[in-house]
Amino acid sequence: MGSFEKGDRGARILKIQTLLQGNPRGLTTGEIARRTGVNPRTTYRDVRALEAMNVPIYEDRGRILIDPNYFIAPVKFTLREAMALLMGVRLMHRHADEADPDMADAFTKLAAVMPAPVAEYVHATVRQMAERPPNPAYSRILQTIALSWAGQKAVRIWYPSADHEVKPRVIEPYFLEPSLIGHGSYVVARDRGLGEMRTFKLERITRAEQSSDTYQIPGDFDISRYLAGAWGIFHSGEPVEVRLRFYPPAAARVKESIWHPS
Repeated sequence: MGSFEKGDRGARILKIQTLLQGNPRGLTTGEIARRTGVNPRTTYRDVRALEAMNVPIYEDRGRILIDPNYFIAPVKFTLREAMALLMGVRLMHRHADEADPDMADAFTKLAAVMPAPVAEYVHATVRQMAERPPNPAYSRILQTIALSWAGQKAVRIWYPSADHEVKPRVIEPYFLEPSLIGHGSYVVARDRGLGEMRTFKLERITRAEQSSDTYQIPGDFDISRYLAGAWGIFHSGEPVEVRLRFYPPAAARVKESIWHPS
């Protein structure tokens, strides 16, 4: 999971509060230490500091808990709404290959305002995600691309070409899109060097640096329209009509899903 530098104690304490809020059954000191990237002794001191801030913390059978009445949830979901979100959580869980601390934190916050039966499945998903190997390099690249997109600042990336040579290029991110094919994530962007729109797989980017140059996404850009004729995330050239014939038993299975907008 995510870790903090020595000077980030304030952020770490805030994360502990968020973790305890999102885990009504409590967490052990060791679990909190692993989630914040410090040793248990430091975690113990952080918990005491949180307690000194009048946050109602208590211990029960070796687990640290926070009084559930301390927080006023800003939003509540109906069971049907919570189930819809749970499906999204499970899809992202199946999509991700590595532990993602930001995703885990987001799911933990969601669980805090969900009905208890559904929240428990979200917590279980977060625990499963924590068991996956971390990939700090990918997390940094994703964060850089996401911040550049949100702030509309150009970003320099190092990306392999068709001949596998890694070359720098400057892009203007227009959208971030996950793909079920290959469990990859992509950034749809304008390549400044080419002056054209391109799609880059985040997992192939070896380095990313945000620049101070700004750009503006055209007001008429619509990602749904842009990808309307794509097969998954990829599209190029004019659409070509093809006709496929399936063996009858297989045809029934194929018809269960919409594979392409056409």
